[in-house]
Parts: sequence; C-alpha cells; structure tokens
Amino acid sequence: MFISDFAIERPIVTITVMVALVAFGVAALVNLNTDEFPDIQQPIVGVTILYPGASPETVEREIVDPIEEAFSSISGVDWARTQASATDGLAQFTVFFDFEKDIQEASQDIRDAISTQRADLPTEMEEPVLTRFDPSQQSVLSLALTSSRIPTAALTRIADPMIVRDLRTVPGVARVSVVGGLERELTVEIRPADMQAAGISVAQVVQALEAQNLAAPVGRLNGALDERAIRLKGRLDGPEDFSRLVLAERDGRIIRLGQVATVRDGTEEQRDQALFNGTDAVGIEVLKAKGYSTTQVTDVIHRRVQALQQRLPPGAKLEIVQDAGTRVHNAVRNVQEALIEGALLTVLVVFLFLNSWRSTVITGLALPVSVLASFIAVWAFGFTLNTMSLMGLSLAIGILIDDAIVVRENIVRHIEMGKDHYQASREGTDEIGLAVAATTFSIVAVFIPVGFMYGISGQWFKPFA
Repeated sequence: MFISDFAIERPIVTITVMVALVAFGVAALVNLNTDEFPDIQQPIVGVTILYPGASPETVEREIVDPIEEAFSSISGVDWARTQASATDGLAQFTVFFDFEKDIQEASQDIRDAISTQRADLPTEMEEPVLTRFDPSQQSVLSLALTSSRIPTAALTRIADPMIVRDLRTVPGVARVSVVGGLERELTVEIRPADMQAAGISVAQVVQALEAQNLAAPVGRLNGALDERAIRLKGRLDGPEDFSRLVLAERDGRIIRLGQVATVRDGTEEQRDQALFNGTDAVGIEVLKAKGYSTTQVTDVIHRRVQALQQRLPPGAKLEIVQDAGTRVHNAVRNVQEALIEGALLTVLVVFLFLNSWRSTVITGLALPVSVLASFIAVWAFGFTLNTMSLMGLSLAIGILIDDAIVVRENIVRHIEMGKDHYQASREGTDEIGLAVAATTFSIVAVFIPVGFMYGISGQWFKPFA
C-alpha cells in the first residue's frame, strides 16, 4: 500500500508527522470545552398575548385558533412539540423549530405570521411579547445565602446587587437570578373615613404617588467656564417621606398623604421560598452562556464565591448547593478512566498473545498518537469534550488496536520466515493492508448515517459518530 510503503521508506518524515499530530492534538485538547453532554440547540420562540377580562374559551376562540392557523404557514415548525394554552386573559404559545432553522429568522417569521392576522384579532388585546429560549443557557451553579441572625429581606439586599453584580462579570455567565428573596415594599393603607372627610379620592392618591415620586434630568446650566447638569431629585425613600406627600389644598390648608392613609415599610408578598437545610435562605441561580465550558465557568465562580465570603457581614454564609461543573468533572473523568483502563488492558492482551515487548510497544504507540490526533478533528468540527465524544473515542480505540494487532502479527510471521525487518514490514503490510482497510472502512460506513441523523437524536449522537 502507498501509505505504508511511504512510511517505511521515509522514517524521519513519518516520525515528524507523528510528532506534529501529537503536538497539534495536545493543543486542540487544551482548547476543547468540557461538558457533560453535547450542546443541543433547538430554536424555541415563546409568544405571550394579554387579553384582559377574557375567559379561557374566548381567548382560545379569538386568539389561539387564528394565530395557530397563521403559524401553519411557517416553514420548519416542529408541530409534535409546539404548544398553545389559553387561560383567563392570557394566551401563550411555545413554538419549536427544526434544528436547521435560524433563531432570528424564526422570530421574524412569528412576527410576520401574527401581523397577517392582526386585523382579525380583538382590538382589546395587548401587543404580543416574543421570547427566545436558549437551551444552551443551563443552570451550572446554585448558591444559597443563609444566616441565623440576618432576616431574609436583608439577605436579599446582600444577594442583589452585591453578589449578583459580581457574578455577572464572570466570563461565560449569561444570567444570574435570585430565588426566594423578599424585596422591600412600601404599603399605603387608605383610611376611607379620613379620605371622605378631606374630600380626597383614590385616584388623587394614585396620581400624587406617580407624579411626586420621580427623579429625572431637567437640563444643563451653562457658565462662562463650565457646564453643569441639573437633575430633579424627587425620589421618595421611607414612610416619612411618603407621609409628607401633598395630595391637595383645601381652603388654604395642605392635605398630605399621612392625614388620610398609613404608610408602612415592609416586604412584598412572598410568592416563592428557598430553603437550605430546613432554614430560610436566598437562592442564587447562575446560568451559563452558549459556547463556554461548564468546568471553566464553575471554576471561576468557585474562586469568586470564596472572595465574596470574605466581604459578607458577620453571620452570613454563601454556600454552593448544586455544581454542574463537579458533575461534569466526575462524568468526564469516569469515561477517561475507563478509556485509559481499556487501553492498558488492550496493551496487556497484545503482550500476552504476541509474547513480545517489541510488538507490544510498537502496537501501543499507535494508541496515544491516534487518540491525540483525533482531538484535532473534535476541535475542528466544534464539538466539546463530553461523554458521547469520549464513548466514540473508546470504540475507535478497540478498532485501532485490532487493526494494529493483525498487521503486526503478519509482519512477525514474515520475520519468522527469515526476512529482514524492512522486507517483512513492506510485504506483511501489503499482504493484508487492503483487507484491514476494508474492514475498518466498513465499520466507519456503519456509523456515517448516525452523524446525519435528524432531530434531537442526531444532536446527541453526532459527537459519538
């Protein structure tokens, strides 16, 4: 065969190529992102439409049905997974597209389809709100901020903005959200009797709150040598400020909010709760952005958490509850260990059957060179180092060693016939080279269709193939 003859006749060139493949393979391995599973990216667009006061039946008849009919003209929609729901005053759609569909194009198709039906839709409904879901933005880390002395409301103010703002600066972090927090809320409790006596309506109270609780730029002051910005600082802060808010004037007497209502400083109604070890906590979820390694992102966050712990007030503790990076490390390490163990056992089997250290070393050298060279292709095709790609690699190792054993055994047979190593290598390889290549390519041909599988299955098994 041409390749084997070339390698035997030009050993220096062959060694140089092998060293280059190993070097480039190591460089590719260093730059590979590490994840537990392949990055599955299906374009998903959510549509939310408010129809105030409408019953679920009305929403379904006047909004859901016409819009679903409009969506039927859009190409690339995965109807098996697309969903629509109608509740009191609300219509929601979750439209799944084929993997080949561009998310920008999908969003524009949704807008165009709704526009074609806009004249037939109720005028009372609000404008549709489109949301693009990115499945690659996965929660990679869950944190819990706890304290036995600090109340939940105070912990919430520590979590956001201090911790949230710091974690958002980590490269690869798409979003940081707070779960189970309690935001500060000022409650205005109106006293109807006092309002009636003062001649004040609820609308006047609402109007005063909106008009007198603001901060806005009002212009610039130009001087001979400088220029200064003027800003109106009218943002109210505490109950006392709101109590002094002016509602109206009656017979020269100013009526303030505190005369007709009671302002209380408290927290909003708790709609979700975070618990850690049975105690109240403030949860923090960190989502990874597309194209970043899970392990690299979580490693940086671990260091940030240690630094943030030093800045927290006494009694507060920031702990990691769930860490996808550790899970990815363990999963990939398990596959790597199985890969190494399989390679060592393969080399041992070669030695036991060939009973030659020389043959074992020669056959074993094909293993690291081929494995490291394969990482070049993994990097070039944009795959990550995950369990599926490593499983495919482990399968390839078995095929590789099998071919190496067959070729080496035939070369040894020619040496035992009295031929020198050069002649035995050429004739032994030429004798069965085509048969070995045909066997290997037939196995490869079996897995080629796997790389072109459609849908989620194709996304999962493409790195394996």
